[in-house]
Amino acid sequence: MSEKIVKYEYEYGLCKRMHYRGLWCVRYEGVPGHFEKAGMACSCAVDGCDKDCAVMESADAVIDPEWEWHMLDNPPGR
Repeated sequence: MSEKIVKYEYEYGLCKRMHYRGLWCVRYEGVPGHFEKAGMACSCAVDGCDKDCAVMESADAVIDPEWEWHMLDNPPGR
C-alpha cells in the first residue's frame, strides 16, 4: 500500500471568519489518481474554524485525476 501524499488546491468562496470572499487553500491527501479533501490549509485557519466553513463544504470531495497537475506540493505562504 502506498503512503499518502499531501497536496493543496485553491477553492473560491466566502470565509465567514475573515468576512471575505476569495481563494482559500484546501488540503487533500491520497495517492496519485485519488486525492480526498482533508481540511483547510489557509494561513488564517485557527481553532478548527474549518468545521463549519462554507469553503470546505463547497470544495470538491475528490480531485479529478485529470486536474492533479494543477495541485500544489506546498501550501502558499508557508
